[in-house]
Amino acid sequence: MRQNIITGDWVVIAPERAKRPSDFITSGMVRRDHKDNCAFCVGSAAWHTRLRGVKDETDHIYVIPNKYPAFVQAADRCERRSFPEETFFTSKPAVGGHDVLIIKDHDLLLPQFSQIVMLQTLVMLQRRYQWYAESACAPEYMMGIYNHGHEAGASIWHPHAQLFASAIIPNLIMKEKQGAERYYESNGVCVFCDLLKHERSTKVRLQVESQRFTSFTFYAARFPFELMILPNNHQSRFEDASLTDLVNLATVLREVLGRLYRVLNNPPLNIFIHSLPNTSSESDYYHWHIEIAPRLTTYGGFEMGGSTIIDVVSPENAAKFLREEHI
Repeated sequence: MRQNIITGDWVVIAPERAKRPSDFITSGMVRRDHKDNCAFCVGSAAWHTRLRGVKDETDHIYVIPNKYPAFVQAADRCERRSFPEETFFTSKPAVGGHDVLIIKDHDLLLPQFSQIVMLQTLVMLQRRYQWYAESACAPEYMMGIYNHGHEAGASIWHPHAQLFASAIIPNLIMKEKQGAERYYESNGVCVFCDLLKHERSTKVRLQVESQRFTSFTFYAARFPFELMILPNNHQSRFEDASLTDLVNLATVLREVLGRLYRVLNNPPLNIFIHSLPNTSSESDYYHWHIEIAPRLTTYGGFEMGGSTIIDVVSPENAAKFLREEHI
């Protein structure tokens, strides 16, 4: 059993329940979509609803409000106070925003993005973070995500990222923030900085080590081949990363996703960006980062019933396999 040093959550690493990392090589995703009726292609109905600001489109990306948003923009409803239902249950308005960042090239797969497409995706996500942070009804939290493949929640094949801007801090982010704050109070240093120092020193889970970012499989992984990417220098907000940072990050993402694509034969996966909530100022204890979660297994009763995850591939074996096999 291993404990997540940030959140305190326990996971079970049980490689006995699987044979070896190569068992997770997928059969590959088969696309069954067609450009002729694609909902996101240039010229579609979605294209005509795109945001028209100077910063909302590049030569490779355009942005639209999600047609079925999880959080709704409502300038007249900035009030976020919780209110009870019959003095028992608590709820609050689901205000905020929900963007879709659409790559114009229908045929691109995420692991095959060129450097410029990957960079423009990161830049556009950052612009939308900044726009929401400066809006009249600034949300408490923004999270950029990318769902790759149907099993990872992508209902439309056309390549696209999403940005959720919510009136709440998601549960996992709150646990990260609270755990990082406790670690800082006890040790006087950022837990993510210590984690980065440890992984770069031991190298057993290390994947890519660049000038500005480092990627590694996570010690207390919730999924086989789960990866984290951290800025080498302490930064608490993704939206404050420099253009030079984003250029280097695009390179690291392409390398990491390329390895997963080649070694595991284009697995479905989720990418999410964790940044400091808007409710806090610049932080010495929180360090923004990216998590990559290949969707190679499903949760059973123990995971669902106890919220304690069983990972059937050790992060050390996953790292070794990604570094050395079939590359």
